[in-house]
Amino acid sequence: MPAKKKTSFEDDLANLERIVAEVEDGQTPLDKSLALYKDGLALAAKCGEALTKYEQEILTLQKNADATFSLQPFGD
Repeated sequence: MPAKKKTSFEDDLANLERIVAEVEDGQTPLDKSLALYKDGLALAAKCGEALTKYEQEILTLQKNADATFSLQPFGD
């Protein structure tokens, strides 16, 4: 079985939006809708994990920046 291709957050989000549109269009058979729903749940979880990771990285960068820069006005 080939390894899954690593996709970007933006690609995953676009795929999730496509899945939602396809499930909501009312033309998709029930069995395919269920499969798409499962795929959508997996993509939503993956996107959520990525956002949490990015948020933590931003918070770490901000904490380091706050420690580096003084917030005192010039001339004091």
